[in-house]
Amino acid sequence: MNYELLRAYIRDSGIKVSYLAEKIGMTRQSLHAKLNGSRTFTQSEIMALKIALHMNDEDFMRIFFAECVPETATSREAKV
Repeated sequence: MNYELLRAYIRDSGIKVSYLAEKIGMTRQSLHAKLNGSRTFTQSEIMALKIALHMNDEDFMRIFFAECVPETATSREAKV
């Protein structure tokens, strides 16, 4: 997960962290702790963030899964 990109996405959206926290069902303090990486997001919280931020699939994958899955694979790697 790319916390820096997520924080930038929230900032660029213009949505206040306190409003976003309420929208996804957590306290502002909990959301701050998760945005700083000291706590982890659950799957349902990640999906709630995607919905609340009107995040497209490309940004969603880049923010939450870029470290887990390579962006592209060569045709040889894809066949393995």
